[in-house]
Amino acid sequence: MTTLSRLLAPFALTLAVFATPASANIATTASVYFNSTPGSWVGGAVGAPVASWVHGIDGIFFGGINFDQGVHITYDDGHYWNFDFAAPTFNPSDNSNDGQPLHVGLYNNATRFPFNSPTKPGMDISGNGRGNNQSSGWFNVLDIAYGQNGNIDRFAVDFRQFDETQNQTGTSLYGSLRFNSAIPLTPVPEPTTVLLLIGGLAALGVARRVSKAKVALV
Repeated sequence: MTTLSRLLAPFALTLAVFATPASANIATTASVYFNSTPGSWVGGAVGAPVASWVHGIDGIFFGGINFDQGVHITYDDGHYWNFDFAAPTFNPSDNSNDGQPLHVGLYNNATRFPFNSPTKPGMDISGNGRGNNQSSGWFNVLDIAYGQNGNIDRFAVDFRQFDETQNQTGTSLYGSLRFNSAIPLTPVPEPTTVLLLIGGLAALGVARRVSKAKVALV
């Protein structure tokens, strides 16, 4: 991370405070798993390359809705961490730009919330005095339920955030976040890796069927 970026990091964290919802509910159960690559600026604030925090033991989790109808999770262990996830604000079905609720599924090509393009998802993970001025990555929503009064009832997401880049390269922080969700924490695979694996298995299946068909014709 450049010296300028480090100097601007406190301003990034200040903006994250403004993204905090006015109403937030305390978790019943929650946890987060972190795994950062060597040299990650935000990952370095975790305190270890691999770490996990549990609600009520290591700190306290709060959940709410951010101003783009996405999810805002706060973790307070005395250092304060913020997690924001949002769908593209532009809705092509009605040509509106008022934000959209998150749904279960993969959100790729995410950039730093709340400065993401209306046509791209937004994500921002920051804490312990460190944040990115620009970032890219992906997040995969596994479970979500919106409550009343600006609350989040359940949320489960896997994510990867790349530091100070918009093309998903370089150092990164990745992991799993659970808020009142029964889905367990798991190591986070790259979506591209999963897709390549599925594609490879599908191609292998086709090749085997073709081979059997040739044998039958002989």
